[in-house]
Amino acid sequence: MAIEHAPPDETTVKKSVTIPRSLAREVEARTGARGFSRFVSDAVEHALALTKTREIVEAYEDEHGAFTPEEIEEARRTWHGE
Repeated sequence: MAIEHAPPDETTVKKSVTIPRSLAREVEARTGARGFSRFVSDAVEHALALTKTREIVEAYEDEHGAFTPEEIEEARRTWHGE
Protein backbone atom coordinates (compact mmCIF):
# COMPACT_ATOMS: atom_id res chain seq x y z
CA MET A 1 0.00 0.00 0.00
CA ALA A 2 1.53 3.29 -1.12
CA ILE A 3 1.55 6.15 1.30
CA GLU A 4 -0.36 9.10 -0.08
CA HIS A 5 1.47 12.24 0.92
CA ALA A 6 -0.46 15.44 1.54
CA PRO A 7 -0.52 17.78 -1.45
CA PRO A 8 2.41 20.21 -1.40
CA ASP A 9 0.07 23.20 -1.14
CA GLU A 10 -1.82 21.83 1.89
CA THR A 11 -1.48 24.01 4.94
CA THR A 12 0.27 22.58 7.95
CA VAL A 13 -0.45 22.78 11.64
CA LYS A 14 2.13 22.99 14.38
CA LYS A 15 1.72 20.37 17.12
CA SER A 16 3.83 19.67 20.14
CA VAL A 17 4.68 16.02 20.79
CA THR A 18 6.75 14.40 23.47
CA ILE A 19 9.03 11.54 22.45
CA PRO A 20 11.98 9.86 24.12
CA ARG A 21 15.18 11.87 23.78
CA SER A 22 16.95 8.86 22.23
CA LEU A 23 14.40 8.76 19.38
CA ALA A 24 14.75 12.49 18.76
CA ARG A 25 18.53 12.15 18.60
CA GLU A 26 18.30 9.21 16.22
CA VAL A 27 15.91 11.02 13.87
CA GLU A 28 18.00 14.20 13.89
CA ALA A 29 21.16 12.17 13.21
CA ARG A 30 19.51 10.93 10.02
CA THR A 31 17.62 14.02 8.91
CA GLY A 32 19.22 17.03 10.53
CA ALA A 33 17.07 19.39 12.56
CA ARG A 34 15.29 20.76 9.47
CA GLY A 35 14.16 17.32 8.28
CA PHE A 36 12.67 16.29 11.61
CA SER A 37 9.07 17.39 10.87
CA ARG A 38 9.03 15.67 7.46
CA PHE A 39 10.33 12.46 9.04
CA VAL A 40 7.65 12.54 11.74
CA SER A 41 4.94 13.38 9.20
CA ASP A 42 6.01 10.45 7.00
CA ALA A 43 6.03 8.14 10.04
CA VAL A 44 2.50 9.21 11.00
CA GLU A 45 1.27 8.68 7.42
CA HIS A 46 2.83 5.20 7.46
CA ALA A 47 1.26 4.34 10.82
CA LEU A 48 -2.16 5.53 9.59
CA ALA A 49 -1.83 3.42 6.43
CA LEU A 50 -1.09 0.36 8.55
CA THR A 51 -4.00 1.15 10.88
CA LYS A 52 -6.40 1.55 7.94
CA THR A 53 -5.19 -1.73 6.44
CA ARG A 54 -5.74 -3.51 9.76
CA GLU A 55 -9.26 -2.04 9.95
CA ILE A 56 -10.04 -3.33 6.43
CA VAL A 57 -8.79 -6.81 7.31
CA GLU A 58 -10.73 -6.86 10.60
CA ALA A 59 -13.94 -5.75 8.87
CA TYR A 60 -13.50 -8.45 6.22
CA GLU A 61 -12.84 -11.12 8.83
CA ASP A 62 -15.83 -9.98 10.91
CA GLU A 63 -18.04 -10.56 7.87
CA HIS A 64 -16.36 -13.59 6.26
CA GLY A 65 -14.32 -15.27 9.00
CA ALA A 66 -10.57 -15.53 9.36
CA PHE A 67 -8.39 -15.80 6.29
CA THR A 68 -7.32 -19.33 5.48
CA PRO A 69 -3.64 -20.22 5.09
CA GLU A 70 -4.30 -20.62 1.36
CA GLU A 71 -5.75 -17.10 1.10
CA ILE A 72 -2.80 -15.68 3.01
CA GLU A 73 -0.35 -17.49 0.72
CA GLU A 74 -2.19 -16.23 -2.37
CA ALA A 75 -2.02 -12.67 -1.04
CA ARG A 76 1.70 -13.07 -0.33
CA ARG A 77 2.34 -14.31 -3.87
CA THR A 78 0.31 -11.46 -5.34
CA TRP A 79 2.11 -8.89 -3.17
CA HIS A 80 5.47 -10.22 -4.38
CA GLY A 81 4.37 -10.48 -8.01
CA GLU A 82 4.69 -14.25 -8.17
